[in-house]
Amino acid sequence: MNLKDLKKILKVFLTLQWAKELPRQGFIALGFKRNEADSVAAHSFVTALLAYFLAKQLQKEGMKVDSEKVLKMGLFHDIGETIVGDVGTFVKGMAGGVFKDIEKEGVKTLVEGLDSEEEIVGLIEEYNKRESLEARIVKAADNLDALAQAKGVPGAQNALKYFKQMYHITKFEWHKKAVDLILSGEVEPGRDWQKI
Repeated sequence: MNLKDLKKILKVFLTLQWAKELPRQGFIALGFKRNEADSVAAHSFVTALLAYFLAKQLQKEGMKVDSEKVLKMGLFHDIGETIVGDVGTFVKGMAGGVFKDIEKEGVKTLVEGLDSEEEIVGLIEEYNKRESLEARIVKAADNLDALAQAKGVPGAQNALKYFKQMYHITKFEWHKKAVDLILSGEVEPGRDWQKI
């Protein structure tokens, strides 16, 4: 690998380190304490994994879905926030869509000069449009991650109401079922490996 390309990659990598410490502002705005709100990096990681698991299951059930694209989209969907900060969903709504352009510019600034620049920008644009099957799967995973995070926080009832209503965006019946399963406590984290 030549030094010029390595420097470009490391510049993006070091910038993305900030996402590890960047709290998700929507949770802070809802009154969560800093230690109750996850970071943008943690959210993106878990969203990507969940989206991948969902995509693989949908493939198994006969749907034509690109699981690799879903995984990449999940990882990249919030990287613009590393540059422009995380602005909560409610504030974005009040701003009437202005932040989409700001985040798009943040993404372009972050990945400028990388060989994968066009792919990354395209994946995020596709995610934001929410039209493709892959984008809708990632949005469902994004919502389910936020719901799971809010579920364990006292005083998060308003957030839970909001996240419970989000499945209408993805139009997946299984998304609604997943919301209900998480909220009811019918499915809990696996702890079988802890049994003695």
